[in-house]
Amino acid sequence: MTDGDSSPAQNQRILIVDDNPSIHEDFEKILPTRPPQESQLDELLEEFLQEGKPHPPAVPAICYELDHAYQGEEAYNKVAEAEKAGRPYALLFIDIRMPPGWDGIETIRRIWAEFPHNEVVICTAYSDYSWEDIQTQLGTTDQLQFLRKPFDVVSTKQVALALTKKWNLARQARRYVQDLEEEVAGRTKDLREKIEELQKALVEIKELRGILPMCAWCHKIRDDDNYWQQVDEYLSSHTLAEISHGICPDCYAKMVNQLDEAKQSAQQPKPPDDHNEPAAK
Repeated sequence: MTDGDSSPAQNQRILIVDDNPSIHEDFEKILPTRPPQESQLDELLEEFLQEGKPHPPAVPAICYELDHAYQGEEAYNKVAEAEKAGRPYALLFIDIRMPPGWDGIETIRRIWAEFPHNEVVICTAYSDYSWEDIQTQLGTTDQLQFLRKPFDVVSTKQVALALTKKWNLARQARRYVQDLEEEVAGRTKDLREKIEELQKALVEIKELRGILPMCAWCHKIRDDDNYWQQVDEYLSSHTLAEISHGICPDCYAKMVNQLDEAKQSAQQPKPPDDHNEPAAK
């Protein structure tokens, strides 16, 4: 299953899964969903106390987007809808006992079967499952943590912060690997096309290994369509070679001799024409 999140921003979405409404209220109190608002009096007092002192660097407020489900099947549907919408949950807090439907372990098993990237925290005050039972049903994984009820505020905040950051780092790693795979696939495609071009060129070159019908007088070559072509034209159309015209030493010497003979012939005096002499008296 691929990562459905299409947003480059940090994902702070958390799903609370518990059949007890008071547990949902506790999470709303512990995990901030908006930046803290200071009163004007608090701001004036802080400014007065810090007058003349260097201001410490501001720490960005951590805010979460909380969503709620009260049964295991409802949680599964919410996770599926969030993935489809491209807004997955980074973290799930899931209770063990949620009668009359799926319990927490069954809910986690079904969610991970389709959406394996969610970080999960099991919240319970009971020992319904041993550690061995949980490993048997869910496997050995680093995406599962435990939080005992009643909740410790600091522990809950720490778990939420650590696991949402862990989910975001894992998403970055998956995208990096995906980009590498796409780049490798693109280069492999280009290489395959080059190989096909070379193979095609080799096939065309092999055509020249057979018997070529050539005119004994003008040295033209007959092609497959029964047309007679100059040798250079035939090579250009049947191979990847580019023809460059020049003159070989033998032809050069022959051409020079012919020019010299023509020059000497032009310089010799012409014999008298007997028909132009006057008749004898």
